[in-house]
Amino acid sequence: MTARTTSPPHSVQATVHARVYAELRKGLMNGDFIPGQRLVVRKIAERFETSAMPVREALRRLVSEEALFDHPNRGVIVPEASVEVITDIVRVRCMVEGSAAEWAASTITPAELEAIDEINERMKACTTVDGSEKYLAFNRQFHFGIYRAARSATTQQIIERLWLRAGPWLNIMRGEATLGLGLDYHAEILAALRAGNGPKARRALVADISDAADIMLRAASAQPPAAPSRASRRQASPPDQGSR
Repeated sequence: MTARTTSPPHSVQATVHARVYAELRKGLMNGDFIPGQRLVVRKIAERFETSAMPVREALRRLVSEEALFDHPNRGVIVPEASVEVITDIVRVRCMVEGSAAEWAASTITPAELEAIDEINERMKACTTVDGSEKYLAFNRQFHFGIYRAARSATTQQIIERLWLRAGPWLNIMRGEATLGLGLDYHAEILAALRAGNGPKARRALVADISDAADIMLRAASAQPPAAPSRASRRQASPPDQGSR
């Protein structure tokens, strides 16, 4: 008689939990959720065709990482951020992600550059409201392609935690007036990486983050959103950390 081999239930649950966690995490970084949005266990379980248990485990894990907040009255929600919180996250992002871009200029391979350039071309094709969902997903892939090329696993982990916090605010970039605003900076970043110019790659990436942050801050302070001026943003951008 042949023994029947089946995976233990806890192993199956662990696999499902990992899948749900990874997809929710990716969605937060992609801007698929908005600040203040409530995450309902039943709806998420239906979406992933699973039971409530792995969903609850994934949500608990994201709460522990401060990507989500367990509100005493509303349940698990996407955190709402004040102007002060957004400003602080942006300041840290400029420092850490700018460093990663500068390092990548000396370590990125031609194959990695080609892949990142292709992602940027796909972004250009998504600069309509109909393509906004894919646009932000490609934006994340573009940036993390650069950060992986920096060859620092520790830095990438820090950046991922920052994007979990900042990602939901990227949702505002889906608007018709804001889609595509960062593509000129992407071109500058790519040119700097090809030339091996780390400080220039840092400056372009910091400007990219800062322009998006300007729109987020206007929304957080309830001011009417407006497309940022490149000239004014360059004057207001944090100084190139590489020059310090």
